[in-house]
Amino acid sequence: MKALYIPACLLAVILGFSLWAGRYVEQRTNHWIDLLEATDDAAGQEDWEESEKRLLDTYKDWDSSQTFFHIIMSHDELDEAETLFAGAFAVCQEQDGADFHQLLAELISQLRLLSETQSVSIKNVL
Repeated sequence: MKALYIPACLLAVILGFSLWAGRYVEQRTNHWIDLLEATDDAAGQEDWEESEKRLLDTYKDWDSSQTFFHIIMSHDELDEAETLFAGAFAVCQEQDGADFHQLLAELISQLRLLSETQSVSIKNVL
């Protein structure tokens, strides 16, 4: 019976970390989505200076989590988000409202996908 304590404890620690990591990713992505929606609102009002500032603030916040995210997530999905951020910066510089809105929508969708891949659900377990 004692031989089962160590493996059971290790499994409990792994499960706890997995649940915590999933929740952390969900919180961070929801925060970034809120920031990007505010960025989109500023662009909708043609306030490009504010849009660029908000996008930069969002990117800096995103970048601060990348070391941990690269440890627990697929790099391809993170690279896709990076590409969308770069595209959003370029379009924001051009002040093209339609393309900016589309790129932000794609970026928000990508962030939701990141959150979904780390959530505890039957489709992730199976």
